[in-house]
Parts: sequence; structure tokens; C-alpha cells
Amino acid sequence: MQGVTKHGERLPQALLGHLDSAEEPILVTGPHGSGKTYLLRSLSALLTGRDEPHVLVSGASRDGLQRIEQMPPGALALFDDYELASYEVLQAMARHIADGGKVVATVTEAHIDTGNGERMRRLYELFPEVQPKLERTRSVRLEPFTDAQIARLVHRASSEPISSVTVEAIQQLSWGLPGAALTLLQLHRSGSLSSTPRPRITRTHTVDLHLAALHHPVRVAEAQLTSEQIAAAIVLSEIGPRSRSGIADVFGSSTQSRLFDSGFLLPHPRASELFGVPELYAAAVRNLTTAEALGRLRRTTAMHLLSQEVLGIPLPDREAIFCARVLSRHDRSAVHDPLLEEHHARFLQRIIDDLICFGEGERARDLLLRLGTHGPGLCPVRRARLTTLLRDAHTGLQTLLVTRPPRGNCDLPPTDPEERIAQLALRARLSAEAGLPFEADPDIVEDPEWTDALLVIRRWNDTHPLSVDIPDLLRIARSHPLPEIMLLAEQLLSLEAGCNGVRYREFNSDAVEKRIAHVAIHSSELLRDLLLTTIVAQSVIRFFAPAQIDDDPKLLDLVDRLPGASRHRIWLRHLFAARTALFCGDLTRSAAEWAGFAAHAPRFVAYRLHALIDQVSSMSTASGQELASTRSYCAQVLLYFSGRFESVRAETFAEPEPAAARARPGAADREDPPEIEELPHRKPIRGHLEALRAQNPAALMRAAERLEAGAFLGSAASALQEARRIFLRRRASGSVAAADARLAALKAATERRVPWFDAGAIEDVPRERLTPRETTTAQLAAEGLSNREIAERMRCSVRTVESHLAQARAKLGVTSREAMRAKLWVQVGGDGVGGSRAAGRQHAR
Repeated sequence: MQGVTKHGERLPQALLGHLDSAEEPILVTGPHGSGKTYLLRSLSALLTGRDEPHVLVSGASRDGLQRIEQMPPGALALFDDYELASYEVLQAMARHIADGGKVVATVTEAHIDTGNGERMRRLYELFPEVQPKLERTRSVRLEPFTDAQIARLVHRASSEPISSVTVEAIQQLSWGLPGAALTLLQLHRSGSLSSTPRPRITRTHTVDLHLAALHHPVRVAEAQLTSEQIAAAIVLSEIGPRSRSGIADVFGSSTQSRLFDSGFLLPHPRASELFGVPELYAAAVRNLTTAEALGRLRRTTAMHLLSQEVLGIPLPDREAIFCARVLSRHDRSAVHDPLLEEHHARFLQRIIDDLICFGEGERARDLLLRLGTHGPGLCPVRRARLTTLLRDAHTGLQTLLVTRPPRGNCDLPPTDPEERIAQLALRARLSAEAGLPFEADPDIVEDPEWTDALLVIRRWNDTHPLSVDIPDLLRIARSHPLPEIMLLAEQLLSLEAGCNGVRYREFNSDAVEKRIAHVAIHSSELLRDLLLTTIVAQSVIRFFAPAQIDDDPKLLDLVDRLPGASRHRIWLRHLFAARTALFCGDLTRSAAEWAGFAAHAPRFVAYRLHALIDQVSSMSTASGQELASTRSYCAQVLLYFSGRFESVRAETFAEPEPAAARARPGAADREDPPEIEELPHRKPIRGHLEALRAQNPAALMRAAERLEAGAFLGSAASALQEARRIFLRRRASGSVAAADARLAALKAATERRVPWFDAGAIEDVPRERLTPRETTTAQLAAEGLSNREIAERMRCSVRTVESHLAQARAKLGVTSREAMRAKLWVQVGGDGVGGSRAAGRQHAR
């Protein structure tokens, strides 16, 4: 063991190994909530198991002195919160060390001098023999948990399923501190945690005040910080991490130094050059400053950040949300500079667009009224979107069709192509939502390009099969001059194909995502609905054409470039989690995550996409009988992953005929008909279903391998279980053992990849118990008797003994008599081999 940063489940064993071989004290350091107390308790449990004398004592406890003085000679002292101990307790601990005792102590990191140096000088005078030992103290700093460790900790600590978005909120707010993560889980249970628009603690209830993680920040703040410094800590937690020099620029160098020295200011676990205040600390001390001081500092900070907009550099999402909340809450007289006022108005307009995009009409209206006549107003598309949110789609459509918009609008000339496309798309979307027929714009001349655009937009906003329009849509996807229309045509075709288990060979997902990113750079706010339709559609296509179980970094990177990125990450995170749960065979969790995706997806995506999302939501909560009666490919996919293999229609995953796969209406009249191929996941699913119906265990084992390679972990486990059942019936003991090993490896691999997964979720194949005759035969064989000797002992034929042994080996999953001996101990309930002679005599009688 070395004096370096450590963390993990093996650390307690490493500490014990060091204590066994060395006598130096061990000092464990880390921020509050980093798991120091948990580490000492784990050590105590290990020592108890080894029956070694030890005492666990806290420096803050009232009976600490008494517990140390009553320690037996040679006992190990586990000394928590060393920095809080009184001088008398430190004297008793020094005496224990001087007498040859071992110590593992913990201390919370802080940079304020608490007088420890003077106390240690006095101790060295009293116990000079202690100084050399303490100078050789081995230091271990607990490093922050990774996101995966935090996720696994939260899922294991939660008594009920917890959504992926809530877990991500806890990951961001915990700063890698396991104690903080568990406290945040408690706050989530009491309704104090929010994920929208960014992870934050909304408030702390009276029931939360008992949480120990909230006591430490209060104790430090009351002793070491002023009201203004506490307000600075709260504001810093709201705007996010930054460099220490950046913090000094905003709050002053003395405040920055004081927050750092007190331990309030921590290095960010993923970027050590950035510092910030964990929001859990800020939530604990909100009542220790005044509302006036906090409001004044928030306004000053918001104006400082807003100056970045004047330089033409957009604020990051978190700072933008902070500024919008602060500057919209107070009188506009806070913005004095005319230039800053203009950028403030534009900034709030951007926030209004984000709110409208995600369906938050009331908040958008509040900001709009705050702007009043100082803002640029709303163009017809924005006005219709907001009216739809505040009223309904019918009223929004009426607003869009008004020919004389109110004063102060920012209408573009009617010939502007982006304005025309945006209005056309919104009219089609609102018409579909209101249940009204979509009427073509009479002002559009007979221009082939606009006719094609009209076709794409119209088909995106109905729910009928594309059928006869496929050839035209293919042509548009290949050659339309407007990149948005070309991309929408391709996505429309890919979405329908994916929902039928096939794909167009010429459409490459990676290339599509690059084109989406290119369109996002050049697209205006007016075309946001179309851009988001392509992104959500691509995400759904990825869902139905799976390539991996983990998060898709390309899609995450894509949404991170969009306005309102934090909100986009929420629906995308839900979608990823729904796919992971589906592949693991947990349809209930998958349905809950899909519902989260549906609830947080952008509001004005095309109606066809909206209807598909709702359709899958209904399927996810349908019964197996309802799914089985539906011929839809999506329903059959859900049925398969739910484990109801006997109800899956065989033709759903059947290999398509090459000619039939290429044939589409109108394709014969085209020089370049499309090539369509089945989605990659259909082949392993088909192999699994065929092997299952044939009851072929070898084919099931091969199918499990292919399913696992495709990340279909739940289905792979089912294939292995069924193979084992068949092997067991055939008394193929070696194959049973191989299936068991593969199943155990699959469970372990899934637990590593999926934080919420519990190996118990994959039910073990029921183990058939040995009959009394099989038990006796196996026990005698394990003792070393030959088959003939066993036959004589049991008064039966050698062939009967061979049959009993074959059945016993298959049931126990072993291939040798040595392995059978070990398994028998468990199988016969602990009687083991020792009872075999009595059993043999009983059978002999």
C-alpha cells in the first residue's frame, strides 16, 4: 500500500494488509462526504470477522476519551474525525501509540489552521517517543468516485427503481463524494431534487435536517465565514465551477481565499483546474445569509456574466439559465448600460425560444412580459408556437394564418425561403394536432422544389404508410437543393424502414449525423422545429436499429451543440436508458424511461414522430396478450425482449427474400431502385427463435454468443438457461457446466456494464435436486468406490449405478467425481459425504 489517492471496494483489505506488515499510523484524508467514516466501518467489520481487538471512536463523540482509555492492549484504534478531537482525547491516543498500539485515523480536508500544530508540539513534549512514529504516518487520500461508481452506489442504495436522469443529477451534484450521493438520494425521496432545466436542489425540508451531510457545511460556515462569503458560496454553486482567478474576479480575492481555506471550495472531480462549491453545501447554509445580500450578489454576478454576451460569446447553458432567472426576477433598472440592455433583451429572447421549444409556455410568457416593448417582439412562427402552448393547436393555427400581425413583429419578407419553410412546417404540424386537413399554401407557385418540400413536410405530419410516395421521397433525399428538405426526406424513409426492421443501404447513420451537425450550424431559429425533428428521429432510428447498449457519444455530442443543451440531454438520457433496460429484459424499467423520453422531448417535432413516440409508449405498457395480437414490428420487438418468445410471430424476424426486399411501389419504373437490407439485430434474434423452437441446445449456445455480442443481454441469458435445461434432460453434465459458466460470466459482465443491474434479475434455472438413490450413489462414488462396489453395496446392477451417476453429474453440473464431492456438500444440505456409509447401509437393508 502506498501513500497515494485511492478508493474502491478493495481499499479496506489493502489497509489491513499494510497494518499486518507495518506499525506506522495511517491517516486517511478527503473532503466531507468522501467515505472516510464508511471506510472505518468496513475495516471494523473485517476486523470483527477476524476476531481481532479494535475500537471505533469518533473525535466528536462525548465518550471518546473513555473508549480509548478502556482499549485492551494491542488493540487497533479506528479514529474518525481526528480534527474534531479534544486535546485530552489526543493525549489518550498518543499514549496508545507510545505503548505500541496501531491507529487508522481520518481527517476532513480543510486549509484553515485549526491550532493543530500547537497541539502536536505539546504532545511531542509529553510523549517524545511518539514523534518518530507519527512522522512516518502513511497518508491515503480518498479520490472522488467515478460516475459509474456513483451510479452503482445510488442504485444499490435505492429501495425502488430510480430514473437515469435522476442518477445523472446525483452524479453531477455529488462531486464524486459517496456520502453526498447518498444524501442527495434522500433529498430526491423527499422531493427536494430537480433535474430540469439542470440538476439542482430546490429546497430542503424539515425532514431533511437530520442528514449528517448537511451539518458539516453549517458548522464550518458558522465558525469561519461571513454572511457575504456564504452568499458568494451559494451563487458560485449556481453558476458552476471556474478557475480560482475567475472566482476572484467575480467575488473578490479575499472571498475566494476564505472559501478555499474553509474547504467550501473544492476542485472539480473531472477538471482539477476548476473549482466550485457543491450545491449540497450551498443548500445547507442558505439560511445563514440574508435575502438582500444574496439577491444583490446574484444581480451583480449576472451582470458580470452578461458582459460576455456583449463580446459575442454565448453563455454556457448553466450560466444562461442563472442569468435568465435572476435578471427576470428583479426590476429592469438593474441593466443600466444601453449596449448591455440590448444584449440582455436578445439574451432573454433566446431563453424564451428555449422555453417554447420544450413546451414551457407560462415561463416563456413571463419572460416576454418582462421584456415588454423593449424586446424585438415575436415573428409569426414564434407567436403561433407560444399561442399553441398557452391555448391549443387550433388557436395557434389561427394565429399563424393572420395576415396582419401586430405591431413590433420581426416578420421577414414572404419570399424568404426559411420563413416559408418554417411556416409551412408549423401549419402542417398544428393542422395534424388539431385534427384539421392540411391545406397547401396558395401563394406557393408551381415550383418543383417547393412542391417537393411540401410533399416532405406533409408526409412528416401524417401517420399513413409512405407507400407510393417512396420513389419521390428517395429522389428528394438524393438531390433536393435545400439541405433541410433533403435531410428530412432521408430521415422520413429511414424512420419508416427502421420501424419495419429494415434499412436503406445507401443511408449511413454516421454520415447522417454529420449532416445534421452541419445543418445545425447554418440553420436559423425559425427552422429549429425541423432540425429537432431530424435529431429526435435519428435517436429513435438508433433505438430501433441498435448497435450498442451504452450511451451513444455521437448523439450526446450532437445535442450538446444545440441551444438548450441541458434539456436535450434529459430526453436523450431517458432514451438511452430505455434501450439499455429493454436489452436487459426489464420491460417495466424500459417503459418508465421511454415515458420520460416522451415527456421531455421537444414539443414541436413533426406529428408523425410524435405519434410514433406515443404509440410505443402504449405498447410498452400493454399486456403480453395485446402485444401478441399486434402484427406491428415494434410490438413484436417489445414482445421478444420481454421474454415471451412463444408468442413472437416467426415471420416478423424471418429472412426477407432478396427480390422482395428491394421491391417497392414504383421501383420498377426507376433506373436506380433502392437496396434494402434487414437490420443487423434480426439475424441473432432469428437464430435464437429457430434454436428455441427446434430445442437445439448447441444452436442455443451459439445464439447466446451472437446475442451477447449484440448487447441483447437478457435474451442471451434466456438462451443459455434453455440450453442448460435441455442439456440437463439429456444428462450432458459437461455441457451443463459449460452453460453455467457462460451464464455466470454473462451476469458478471452485465453488472459491470449496467449500474442498476442485479445478477438476481436473471433468475437461475431451477436446480433439480437429487433423488435419494442418486444421492447415495453420488456419495459412494465421491468416497472412491468403483461402480461395481457401489452396485454391490446398493444391491443393484452396474448399469443402474451408471445411470444414477450420469443423472447426478448432469443435475450438479459436474464432470468428475472430485467435483461431485464438492457439489454434494451444498446439494444434500451440509450432510456431505460423511453420511454416505449410513445411507449405503440403509439401502443395503
